[in-house]
Amino acid sequence: MDDPPRIAILGAGPMGLEAALYARYLGYSVQLFERGESAAANVLAWGHVHLFTPTKMNISPLGVAALQAQNPKWECPLPESLWSGLECYDRYWKRLAQSDLIAGVLECNTEVVAIGRQGWLKKEGVGDQQRSESPFALLLRNSDGTERTAIADVVIDCTGTYGNHNWLGQGGIPALGETAAEIKIEYGLPDLCGRDKQQYLGKHTLVVGSGYSAATVVAQLSHLAVDQQYPGMQITWITRGEAAEPIRRIAHDRLQSRDELAKQANTLATGNDTGVTHYPATTIVAVQYRGETDDFEVELTGSQSGKFLFDRIIANIGYHPDNKIYSELQVHECYASGGPMKLAAQLMSSAGDSSADCLDQTSCGPASLLNPEPNFFILGSKSYGRNTQFLLSIGLQQIRDLFSIIAERDDLDLYATMPRVEP
Repeated sequence: MDDPPRIAILGAGPMGLEAALYARYLGYSVQLFERGESAAANVLAWGHVHLFTPTKMNISPLGVAALQAQNPKWECPLPESLWSGLECYDRYWKRLAQSDLIAGVLECNTEVVAIGRQGWLKKEGVGDQQRSESPFALLLRNSDGTERTAIADVVIDCTGTYGNHNWLGQGGIPALGETAAEIKIEYGLPDLCGRDKQQYLGKHTLVVGSGYSAATVVAQLSHLAVDQQYPGMQITWITRGEAAEPIRRIAHDRLQSRDELAKQANTLATGNDTGVTHYPATTIVAVQYRGETDDFEVELTGSQSGKFLFDRIIANIGYHPDNKIYSELQVHECYASGGPMKLAAQLMSSAGDSSADCLDQTSCGPASLLNPEPNFFILGSKSYGRNTQFLLSIGLQQIRDLFSIIAERDDLDLYATMPRVEP
């Protein structure tokens, strides 16, 4: 580009904030759109949960420099500290959003409904240099329903996957009756020992999933039922895998808290008097929410088959990217993960993809971020699609790689020129 590009960043979560900060340091014109009421608002939904990764992996030297410049009394966190989501929000992401470099470009309560190329349809101009010379047109919708448009030369999609939950039924489709019952099913991480506690006391809860989110939920429910001895509580945990121990442990795990959770969850699934009944190799056929009794009739199949009654359902079954906003752009998506194809192919061929340890992941380089649609980029967890191995530290590497493309400087690395996170 002959002139500095106008950059639109979609989503003011952790990655959107960091990408906007990087662009602002380089002097670009930036618009940062967030459909929620505040930046990183999704973090508040799981803010009670502690991250497995230390703080040094989740914040950037650029962010540290910005906050220290904004307020010399701001204290840099200990690099090995394990923050909860709420601590990350209160002490870092919220402050970043309020900093001078971000506050002036952040537009909350603004949903990006669709993106197109001015003068071009999706099917037109494949590989044509002239297509890249036309700006993007963004259709925006405010919280009051009014709509407007914005123009950008570069669009960076950092909208993530949170909120676009997977389904309970076999083959990944909704179970019978699930769409009707969706509003009553919990697909996230409820604060079972805090704000959401009363909803589960004395109830029989069905937990679905075999990842660390399900492990967290089961551990917290068991704590209420057994350790705090709330009467009437029952926990049924179903997983698709056949293993009696549902959480795969990582040999010599470098993240101690992750391994401790895996051990605890496996003990709860296989032990006696834990308050947990685990059924492996079991899936859901149908779900019916019964409003008159505020419970669910669930049909299971597999190692446990038949119809059962549960008071609550917590479905920790993962998330997937929503590609509707860029459906009119020329984006090549992976047939398996739903992420952009170049990055997905790199991930599939890398050693880290076959590893259960997300720490084995590395950045795949600037070329992996390119799409057939020029100057449109997908960063963060959305770039990984259904691959659950994304780390915030990988997202920071993606930002560094991306701006080496935009600025056409292979050696550009603002993170390397900023002070590292120190105690």
